[in-house]
Amino acid sequence: MSVVDPGLLGRGATFSARASAARPVPFRRALPIPRVLDGGDLDLPIVEAEIPILPGRPTRMWTFAGSFPGPTIRRPTGETTTARFSHHLPDAAGELTVHLHGGHNRSDDDGQPGGLTKRHPRSLYCTISRRLTPEQSGNDLLIAPGASRSYGYDFAEAGAPTRARMLWYHDHRLDRTGRNNWRGLNGMWIADDAFEDSLALPRGERAIPLMLSDRSFNRHNQLTNPFAGGGYAPFDGISGHRILVNGAVLPHHDVAACRHRLRVLNASNFRSYNLAVTGGATITQIGNESGLLPRPLRRRRLLIGPGERLDLVVDFAGAAHRDIELRSVRRPHGPDKLGSVPYVGPLMQFRVGRRVAYDTAVVPAQLRPLPEWVRDAPREPSHEWRITVGPGIRPRWLINGRSFNPAYVDHRVRLGTVETWRLVNKTAVAHLLHLHHTDWYLLSRNGKPPPAHEAALKETFFMDPGDDLLVAGRVSDFEGKYVVHCHMLDHEDHGLMSQFETYR
Repeated sequence: MSVVDPGLLGRGATFSARASAARPVPFRRALPIPRVLDGGDLDLPIVEAEIPILPGRPTRMWTFAGSFPGPTIRRPTGETTTARFSHHLPDAAGELTVHLHGGHNRSDDDGQPGGLTKRHPRSLYCTISRRLTPEQSGNDLLIAPGASRSYGYDFAEAGAPTRARMLWYHDHRLDRTGRNNWRGLNGMWIADDAFEDSLALPRGERAIPLMLSDRSFNRHNQLTNPFAGGGYAPFDGISGHRILVNGAVLPHHDVAACRHRLRVLNASNFRSYNLAVTGGATITQIGNESGLLPRPLRRRRLLIGPGERLDLVVDFAGAAHRDIELRSVRRPHGPDKLGSVPYVGPLMQFRVGRRVAYDTAVVPAQLRPLPEWVRDAPREPSHEWRITVGPGIRPRWLINGRSFNPAYVDHRVRLGTVETWRLVNKTAVAHLLHLHHTDWYLLSRNGKPPPAHEAALKETFFMDPGDDLLVAGRVSDFEGKYVVHCHMLDHEDHGLMSQFETYR
């Protein structure tokens, strides 16, 4: 079950029961690069597979198409993609659902969490009626064992192709999102567009996708089950003992002494990272989960919470013939609270070539301008999402005083509206609030203008205890229900999720 070390409570560390697994030699294994699928009709079976993670025995995992991470899907925006997911896991896995995180998706194709079923007859954390019809609960959208479902993604918004970005796909089932992601159901997705293709950013083998995650293993190299004993707010964040990059522990990657583009996803259940590189290399942030920033930013450290992405250009020209580490470091002046304290330690090694390489890559002084609606977005919120902890011996997370109910809608939004929402964390624990349906612009953080790296479109927001954010977004195209939830997955599973509904 999930265990909390009392000596670490102030530093925000929770973790699964310690197990003795094989210890890999640091930086011996080469960084795995997931295979790329680029067709418009995708077939992604959900299957158990043996995955080589630690030395010796492979790890049995639930996977998309037999790999962990799943295949990286790469598609142009403005073109329709159909993805068919077939459920071949054991019946005990229950129903599944797939969310394309960061996509502007139809409600039915957004990975609805669903409600109670015969395989999932009760919820410890959410108050859900057993009398809901399949349509009311979203159960008609789930994938039962032995069944399959096709999702359609247009990659268009308000009559135009969406912006290029890094997305990811993962399971989103009620109460079991954390378990299913821990078991391996996640993969990366890169959307390209003509604007980004016109820039001379690093590409080909000099563009590297990196998925950060963490897991704990037993002495047989198999995943532990930290979900067996439940867990209750606020001490319910699960972190693993091993940090994985593309499914490998402390891998290395050979790079030329020039600029490289690193697209980084934090797919961990609870853990955050504060990224930095050792001497000789420099980092320029060019984007986040919603695409390119308005302008590039030189950064020394970059905090990335669960669900967030970073788009970076790392210049290795000053580090020729050296080994450079990508590390997670302490967060200066950050709160010493649960969820606010990042992992500290090495993540991977870059082995830089002997001589400075020929480099045609350029990071332009201006990247992608903000959309026009940002300038005129209302400064007064039309709705508030307030995070609290419920009472009782088995407390649950609440948004606006409620745990998740698939039949309940907290707010309704007319399509074509630019809405401003207030996001408030009234707890002593950090949260990563993810807003489905569209991108949002951070108007203010705790009454102050956002820092430069947050003055951009985003869809997942790091909220330290007490944080109070104003965000604005334009809602268009699709009617239906969409969820708002914490992307610390145990928090989501334990009630920290609500819904809004769009209408014409």
